[in-house]
Amino acid sequence: MRFRAVIGAGIAAALALGLALPTYAVPQDVPRAHLPAQASDRAGQALARVQALFDHHPAAHARAASAAPGRDATLALRDLIRYRAQLRGTAARQADRLLARPAASERTCTANICVHWSPAIVNPADADRDGVPDYIESVRDTVNGVHQSYVDAGYRAPLPDGARGGNNKTDVYIRNLGSQGLYGFCTSDKQFRQTGPFDSWAYCVLDNNYTELPFRGLPPLDNMRVTAAHEYFHAVQFAYDAFEDSWFMEATATWAEDELFTDINDNLQYLVHGPLHRPQVPLDKFEVGGTHQYGDWIFFRYLTEKLDPGAALSPLVRQMWQRADGSAGARDMYSLQAVRSALAARGQSFGRWFARFADANRRSRTEYAEGAANSYPVAPLSGSRRLAPGESSGWISREVDHLGSTTLRFTPTGPVSPVAAMRVNVDLPATSRGSLAMVTSYAGGVVTPELVSLNRIGVGSLTVPLLGGDVSRVEVTLVNASTRTSCWRRASSPYSCFGVPRDDNLTQRVRVTLSR
Repeated sequence: MRFRAVIGAGIAAALALGLALPTYAVPQDVPRAHLPAQASDRAGQALARVQALFDHHPAAHARAASAAPGRDATLALRDLIRYRAQLRGTAARQADRLLARPAASERTCTANICVHWSPAIVNPADADRDGVPDYIESVRDTVNGVHQSYVDAGYRAPLPDGARGGNNKTDVYIRNLGSQGLYGFCTSDKQFRQTGPFDSWAYCVLDNNYTELPFRGLPPLDNMRVTAAHEYFHAVQFAYDAFEDSWFMEATATWAEDELFTDINDNLQYLVHGPLHRPQVPLDKFEVGGTHQYGDWIFFRYLTEKLDPGAALSPLVRQMWQRADGSAGARDMYSLQAVRSALAARGQSFGRWFARFADANRRSRTEYAEGAANSYPVAPLSGSRRLAPGESSGWISREVDHLGSTTLRFTPTGPVSPVAAMRVNVDLPATSRGSLAMVTSYAGGVVTPELVSLNRIGVGSLTVPLLGGDVSRVEVTLVNASTRTSCWRRASSPYSCFGVPRDDNLTQRVRVTLSR
């Protein structure tokens, strides 16, 4: 994505223009759940980031024309809204300009949404000669269908905006975004009190044709459809909590677009950046200008396929958002709390499901309904050993961060006796720190995963019979499922609740012995 190259340049440009990066004290009544006390320079940084995304310099257009299109404008604008009140003078005026709704002279509406456009930037083709261009009709009908799908699945509809677009319906504006390397975005022009509540209306912006070079991987209308599904889910999220954790917002929006348009598969491009290919990266890490958070959609796909099989727009994700609800009087859990709570309400353990997820990603093409058809990437090994009868691997150590995992493979060599077995010993940090281990044996087409029973201090073992040589290999997945964090500590934290994870860089050890 082009944002890696331009964010730093954008901040530098902001400084060159004399924009302040102000410090400010957090009022005592501001909930720590939404504004960490060390957010001293976030206002200037948020402005610089949005300026970088919407840079109108010709060089930026050239970069965008050759880059993959991006999707993090929604949260960049959201962060600027969060800190807008801290800006003064020129910086404040620039922020207001960037946050303003696009100009448009025409409008077409349904019972739920309105689409606004200017004729100069839209193909005028109008097959039914009703005065509304064909492309605008496609946008209108698509977004209206997306709206209805979310509402029918039990999600809260986007909130009314007080007639800011001419009425109380949710507004969608058409703008040339492709030249800036953007699919689309949703944002809000509500002015928030720092003490909440944090639910909000939203308006959205979509590209005027989806034909520029960055979008050439899909037909234009397919790009528009998945973007509408993704961005409108952000509008739904805003109706719960516009300032929820960024990774959770992007991961569930990417999950939702695939639920609505399962055959388009634009979200497959993100799998190589998420847990399927980078299991060592914490699940809740938000990469500014990166794509890990988009690849996280596969975690929600795993949970919903296993716990709500066959259900379109599984209620499990909705139940998570109902717990994350930041409207007046609601529970206002942060992301990981909401995920854990929704699972616990079903009698399910987050840690056990995360461990199963980490192990299943070694067999992604058989564990997921679309894994084989779409050639899902397979989580890589971090090491492998071949063991002869009577040989031990010795202790092998790996450092594993919170909500990460690593897998090692052990393969027997030479003839093994009918009673030969692999003895797996693990020595992990205390289970209170999220330690788990999965041992999976492969015998022809039979795959047998088992969770290692650990004592309180994280020590455990498991014996895998080799069945006279039928078992070809054994894999051990070491898991750190910790969600422990010191919340609201760092405004620059990429993790949940502006937190500092309490269980990173934990040493986990495994030893495997092949009996004679």
